[in-house]
Amino acid sequence: MGRVRIVVEGMTASGKSTVVDLLAERLGLKVMPEEFRDQYDLLRRFHHERRWAFPMQLNFLVTRFAQYLCATEEESYVLDRSIFGDKIYATLYHRLGYFSDSQYGMYLTLYDNMIRHLVMPDLLVVLHCPFDEIMRRILLRGREDEIRAGEPYWRELYNAYSHFLEVVRSEVATPRVIELDLSDPAFIRSPDRIDAFLTDVRRMLDDADLGRKPT
Repeated sequence: MGRVRIVVEGMTASGKSTVVDLLAERLGLKVMPEEFRDQYDLLRRFHHERRWAFPMQLNFLVTRFAQYLCATEEESYVLDRSIFGDKIYATLYHRLGYFSDSQYGMYLTLYDNMIRHLVMPDLLVVLHCPFDEIMRRILLRGREDEIRAGEPYWRELYNAYSHFLEVVRSEVATPRVIELDLSDPAFIRSPDRIDAFLTDVRRMLDDADLGRKPT
């Protein structure tokens, strides 16, 4: 099994797609977008009725696992989110009562067995953005289901996602990590800041390549 080159993780509306597209364009990587097969319209159902949380999250989990395996077939992919952040959602939904204890136990069993078969990416880019800016972006892009979820939901998810790195480091070998502050929307228009970020990315990818060479 090969490796995924880069995974970009972050809260909804933190700027993942922007960073993924930047990395793909400047480093010649292929994009594996964040998507899942929602043949039962589960995301929309969830935003109307929380009882759909469990089937929705299982669908996310299975699809992200399949995407990750697909991306390891060529060592040339950057992923917009991945299976490693999925547990954040499930744990939150259990705490809020959207998952029963038995459903959460079933989810954890499946999740633990899946990540056992995966190799961490060469680099994990974790995005940070203040909550007020997250909400501004959610409202600005105007997606009905996101707006319907309401600010209290996004606040809960934001607080849960702040522990993402702790969760990952407690479960798998510590990956190379770059934490990127995207509180300023002008980042993408600042050549100096972009160049500094890309320099760090290239250095860490070079380190990953050196680490895999036989001695």
